[in-house]
Amino acid sequence: MKKKWLALCLLALPGAGLLAGNVGEISYLMDRATISRDGKTWAASFGSGVENYDTIRTDARGLAEIGVLPETGVDGLVRVQPKTTLYLDVSTLRGGSKARVELLSGSVSATVKKLAGRSDFTIRSQGVAMGVRGTSFSVTASASGDLLTTCSDGEVLCTDENGARLTAKPGTAVEKTAEGLFRSIPVRVSDLESFRRNWNAEKIEALKSNAGPAIRDYARRYQDLKTGFDEAYRDLLARREILDKWYREDARNGTGTRIETMREKSALMPALMKIRGTLFLFERVYYRLLELRDYHGQGYGAGFVGEGVDADLFFRRLETESRDLENRMETIRYVLKLYAKRNDGVSLFDDLLGGGGPAGDGKSDEDSFFGTE
Repeated sequence: MKKKWLALCLLALPGAGLLAGNVGEISYLMDRATISRDGKTWAASFGSGVENYDTIRTDARGLAEIGVLPETGVDGLVRVQPKTTLYLDVSTLRGGSKARVELLSGSVSATVKKLAGRSDFTIRSQGVAMGVRGTSFSVTASASGDLLTTCSDGEVLCTDENGARLTAKPGTAVEKTAEGLFRSIPVRVSDLESFRRNWNAEKIEALKSNAGPAIRDYARRYQDLKTGFDEAYRDLLARREILDKWYREDARNGTGTRIETMREKSALMPALMKIRGTLFLFERVYYRLLELRDYHGQGYGAGFVGEGVDADLFFRRLETESRDLENRMETIRYVLKLYAKRNDGVSLFDDLLGGGGPAGDGKSDEDSFFGTE
């Protein structure tokens, strides 16, 4: 089965130097949001800078808007809705740049007025790719595993993992269900907001009535993927001498010699390839379980998840593991960021694919990298 992904093409970054600094900033903030970067987490505030591979998380009432900096070649605004977790992934490509938002849970909206050159911007979540050229749209990743894309202006080309394509535009929304159904839904533009609310409410009610099987399914996936994630993380740490050297160099905003850097990148590449593929799946299952934990805490989904372990015990174990797991995820993103910094701003995977997308040979990095399980 193909690994699930979502791409919403919107923006890009034209220069490698931008990777070392901000790609955006918090232009509006309501209630609480946090920023995690390079293994550290702090409360976001108005004007906080947002860098490549930063994780942004809002609480149940939080709302954060990220204004994309003009240096990125994008005139746009990304709105992080309440109870949402996402991070940025930026790469410089030939003739333009590729920037992604990885939507791990919740909902995000964006308004894109202009894109410079051949750049694009990606938001990925579960099972759909959306390409945009000047538009206002919203994407909601329900805890049930369903995905909804609505558009109030312009068009969003939605492509699922099987290559099927649908267009979200004023009057037509696109849905991808947890069961794999990919379809267009008619909706009046004047009803978009209420339609999204009602859609999400219906998915939540359906999830509550089916919480037990959902928890068992994701608990099984978590256990299976965690074994591979732990192994891949150990492989990465086996090159600790290189990682520590990169950390020291980053602290003084420098890098090693060209010869050193080429040797170090080559030594790290196998471990990074292995762990990035594992992380892509594992982090999505992990954040879905965090959502399911909230519903379980409300009394839904009681029962056993397997091998004599009930849901109460499973979520207690998850709670004790969560801080360490999130630290590991942040460490991996930090290393990927440092790799790109030593690779002229090109991420490891875009580099292997020869640029990909609109700025490269036209081949999707999702098609090539995530492939099939």
